[in-house]
Amino acid sequence: MTRQFTLKEANKLLPTLREHLLGLRSLQDQARARYEEMRDIREVGYRRDGNLIMLTDYQIAKKAFDQVVNDANQLLAVINSLGCRVTDVELGLIDFPAEIGGQSVYLCWRIDEDSVQYYHGLDEGYAGRKPINHLNP
Repeated sequence: MTRQFTLKEANKLLPTLREHLLGLRSLQDQARARYEEMRDIREVGYRRDGNLIMLTDYQIAKKAFDQVVNDANQLLAVINSLGCRVTDVELGLIDFPAEIGGQSVYLCWRIDEDSVQYYHGLDEGYAGRKPINHLNP
């Protein structure tokens, strides 16, 4: 059974979620940097035996990349364990399963918003957000 959030419960989690999202953004930036480093190392070329010319450097960069990805996955698991879901790290979007008027919906929050102010249907996504200021979920 999926946890259903009230507006109050969702808003109470926002400081923690904001911190986690900022951490995910940082890890995403680090992963991109490590990936670009690995790509650049591969572009240096290969020896005649098929091994990378800068194999040791590549292995170090790959290990760092794998660690960053692992850290990001662990942080996502922490967020998911709270009962909500990250829908976009760069925009800082999180959805909270909820019920409004007997309908299953997602309360939708973006990191630059002070509180949860929108909701959308299960199949609508961010583009279908509607204000909840007139509702009392």
